[in-house]
Amino acid sequence: MKKISMFLLLAVAGWSLTACKQHFDDWAQPKVYPQEPAIEVSGFTATPTTAAASVIDLGTMAAGSSVKLFDLTIGTLPEGVSLKNIRLEAKPADQPTTAATEVDASETGEVTKEELMDLVYNFYGKKSTVRVFDAALYANAAKGTEAQLITLCSFQLKVKPEKLEEPYYYVYGRATAASADNAYKFVMTPVEGNDMAFTYTTKFTGITDMLIWNMSYWKVDYPSQDFSKVYGQETKGSKAESGTVIQGSKDNYFVSPASNKFYTFTIDLEKLTYEWKLLDDQNPASYTNISLIGVNGDWDADIDLTVVDRNKHNWYLRYTFTANTTLKFRADHGWTMNWGYGSNDGDWKANEDWAKFCTPDAKNISITAGTYDIYFCDITGAAHFVPVE
Repeated sequence: MKKISMFLLLAVAGWSLTACKQHFDDWAQPKVYPQEPAIEVSGFTATPTTAAASVIDLGTMAAGSSVKLFDLTIGTLPEGVSLKNIRLEAKPADQPTTAATEVDASETGEVTKEELMDLVYNFYGKKSTVRVFDAALYANAAKGTEAQLITLCSFQLKVKPEKLEEPYYYVYGRATAASADNAYKFVMTPVEGNDMAFTYTTKFTGITDMLIWNMSYWKVDYPSQDFSKVYGQETKGSKAESGTVIQGSKDNYFVSPASNKFYTFTIDLEKLTYEWKLLDDQNPASYTNISLIGVNGDWDADIDLTVVDRNKHNWYLRYTFTANTTLKFRADHGWTMNWGYGSNDGDWKANEDWAKFCTPDAKNISITAGTYDIYFCDITGAAHFVPVE
């Protein structure tokens, strides 16, 4: 910006940097030029509120509601001078080299829940963890066609996203040969140690393979054909092995790098990234049946799951257990190939932890009475018991 002639603005700029109670040195400070004696501007304050100093829990805020982050009082400005484009900018405290994002704020200091959600999701994804941002309130002091950027106030902003109601993510597209109304039959498996990353393994077509939907959104939005919350890839049609995830673009299907190959697809909703990993074994064993065995102590009667993907490796069953029981999965109604979990019966209590990777010949899985959507992948051993309300 060229050096402006109205030195009184520079006086305002230099003074306003001390108007806030907190500041952070990593914010760029406005240029200060040699100036005439400062013109006093009385009654000007910019102060973070108590709410701004506390953790803002978005889960406690109603849709469309707002929180007051700062108080701004503007006294009498010099003749012809006005403050314009008052704005809040924020960047992650743990990413000091990242460019700040503008957050829409009213002149009274109000910021909506949706603005804060967008801020967190843009940098971190949707994991319900407190995120810390360095925030600064800026304005332009203007006279005619000349303007000077000034910092009104700096503070730290702590925001916690609301926890999604259900940790279940579903896929639909050509890879599953399913329309969106059957998406509940195709659940993803959480990655151990990262509750915001999920995988799905099958043979992918390489054409409009898959979109992803959280169950909470699918239940509410799909009946009205609202696809604004589906997850897809940033670059439409890309067959890259990895990339960026975006939300709301129903035509941006994830597409496998190669056609008709077995991949494990992983999406990380905290980092907003995805990755395709080609399976070493492109001819995995296939089975005519996958079943539950051992329900209510009956180790002879199989309860069959139904194959749901076009390549017959992912299976599904909705079942009501009338009593607490233990069970295993097995293939083709025999014991040559069977799956359990852990080294002791009951190591996996499926009613408490809904998803695990089972291994051949491992121990019995325990489950309490109730109705569950049950899923099994015979390639990876991924098993899921999702309670049905």
